[in-house]
Amino acid sequence: MKNCALVEELRLTIDENLNILTGETGSGKSIIIDALGLCLGEKYDRAFLRKGTEKGIVEAIFSSESVHLKKVLEKYDIELDDDNLLVITRVIYDDGKSVARVNGRTLKLSVLREISSTLIDIHGQHQNQALFNKETHLQFLDLFGEGELIDLKNEYKNVYNEYTKVKNALNILTENKDDMQIQREIDLLKFQINEIESANLSKDEYEELLKQRDVFRNSEKIYSNLNISYQNLYEGSVNAVDLIGSASKELSAISEYDKALSEYNENVERIMYELQDIAREIRNYKESIDFEPYELEQIEIRIDEINNLKRKYGNSIEEIFNYHDNIKNRLDEILNRDEKVEELKREIIRIEKILVEKADNLTKARKLVASKLEDVLLVELKSLNMKNVVFKVDFEESSFTVDGKDDIEFMISFNLGEDIKPIYKVASGGEMSRFMLAFKTILADIDQIDTLVFDEIDTGISGIAAQIVGEKLSKISKKKQIICITHLPQIAANADTHYCIEKNTANDRTFTSIRKLNYDQKRDEIARLIAGSNITEKTIEHASEIIELAKK
Repeated sequence: MKNCALVEELRLTIDENLNILTGETGSGKSIIIDALGLCLGEKYDRAFLRKGTEKGIVEAIFSSESVHLKKVLEKYDIELDDDNLLVITRVIYDDGKSVARVNGRTLKLSVLREISSTLIDIHGQHQNQALFNKETHLQFLDLFGEGELIDLKNEYKNVYNEYTKVKNALNILTENKDDMQIQREIDLLKFQINEIESANLSKDEYEELLKQRDVFRNSEKIYSNLNISYQNLYEGSVNAVDLIGSASKELSAISEYDKALSEYNENVERIMYELQDIAREIRNYKESIDFEPYELEQIEIRIDEINNLKRKYGNSIEEIFNYHDNIKNRLDEILNRDEKVEELKREIIRIEKILVEKADNLTKARKLVASKLEDVLLVELKSLNMKNVVFKVDFEESSFTVDGKDDIEFMISFNLGEDIKPIYKVASGGEMSRFMLAFKTILADIDQIDTLVFDEIDTGISGIAAQIVGEKLSKISKKKQIICITHLPQIAANADTHYCIEKNTANDRTFTSIRKLNYDQKRDEIARLIAGSNITEKTIEHASEIIELAKK
């Protein structure tokens, strides 16, 4: 980070497993989350730029072998380097504008968000968590029940693809047109077919016409040059054939004296005969040239006719032929439309019956998975000191989609006596973070996201609940990289790596810095979280005890 909020310049390497960030209130912990959010494509607020600077930079380097990530990168023609590194850079300016780059490529924020969504999840009070988006709820449910649902989903999808194919064929055939519109299309197709067929095109005709036109346009020059060539070769007072004939005569007279001389004579004679043949061909070509302007005019007319067809139906005669075949097939479809429409409608009814059966089977299986998810998730939530929570997966029937006919939404009540509502309407930042923690605990083995960030996860908890949250974070961190900002010693004690965020002043300016703590520094920081500024020997002992318990 450079020139961001209270940070002048800061470099931070996040380790594997569980990374804990702590610091006093106002030290700048939120700056880290906000900076990371910029790298993930979140909106830039110019207040984030350090006062008195014109430009700031946030850059994050990810190492990932995610198949999902590689698919998204291939979509936008972006390559990882040999070490599977991805560099995301966000440059921010004092005029409120910003530039996003991935491995040096400038991208739209929407593309950056799509890429970053495969890398990292941020869960905190100011982030738009995936669970707030109803469209992701079905994905979460199917991810949880993948083993039970995969075969049923594939069976449904195969039938749905067939159903879509037949419906598309019907739409193409009818195109929601009335009889008058259909008749207009028939008339147009017949006109185009007749125009192409009347032209009586041949495959190589256009290229031959262009050659003929060149000959006719340059016929005078061609005739003149051929005539001069013919004179020089054969008919002129001094010509090549006579001269070579004379040379042959002289060689013939001495050829009996040496075999080499005989061979010279034979070669010269052969050349003389070849020149005679060439001279005759030149004469014939010259005599075939007709200066009749009418023929050139006819060639020009034919070329214009073909060019007109090319403008309408294709860039080459081959493309015109292809267009002709397509519109002829289209005309046949329309003329036989009624019969084919009825046939397709019958096919849709047949497939729809199978599709309903497959969709019903998928819905039944999903409801069983949903019931299991409700039970498992409630156990996890209650262990996170959310004892009065009620969670339900609400099913509504929708039209057929590639995922079935289930419109699913997660419904929840976090407090006793409250009505159950859609999750985005009732969850606070801390509740949402713990809710997501419960989800990630369940999905740790199958979720493809490698890095999770938790902010505000300790809101409203303490004691044993805080200890359980720390244990769950530690458990998930064995399979994923975790970054967690916390105020609770029970959570911080589980850190594999502990960072302290501090705020200092110098030269009338305020600076935020981060340092990685060793064991003694980690113990002292946890003691501060326990007792504030009143740290005693007993507080230090207590901090050491909490760390040792976390290790167990």
